[in-house]
Amino acid sequence: MSKMNEPALGEELAASPYLLDEAAAEAYQRGIQEPRRLWRKNIHSDRDAAARAGFSAPIAAGEQTIAVAMQLIVDRFGERFFRGGSFDVALIKPVFFGDTIIAHARAARAGNDHLELDVWVDNQDGVRVLAGTARVRR
Repeated sequence: MSKMNEPALGEELAASPYLLDEAAAEAYQRGIQEPRRLWRKNIHSDRDAAARAGFSAPIAAGEQTIAVAMQLIVDRFGERFFRGGSFDVALIKPVFFGDTIIAHARAARAGNDHLELDVWVDNQDGVRVLAGTARVRR
């Protein structure tokens, strides 16, 4: 993607809404079963464990929320991100299974060799659950 094709400073990108549902919880559980761990029930896949930890429902693993945000950057910038890009985000609030999240990015700053984006993910109520930055090569 050339500089002419990149988003203008201030331009916002948004991904399609992503539902973190029971299927996502089951996929996560399958992913953590190998290698075998000593614990089985956890706040990411078990309602009782989540309730004992003070949550109203199982919460998405951080990497699930991060993956939704990163997918937006990869879909838009591809190789420019893979070859010399970076991603620095913080998880702010839990994402519960049943939540729908939407990843956003805004072209914030441009250098001679990179474009920096503000990145965030909001849930269906407009609550910010992740925030940070990404850099892609120009």
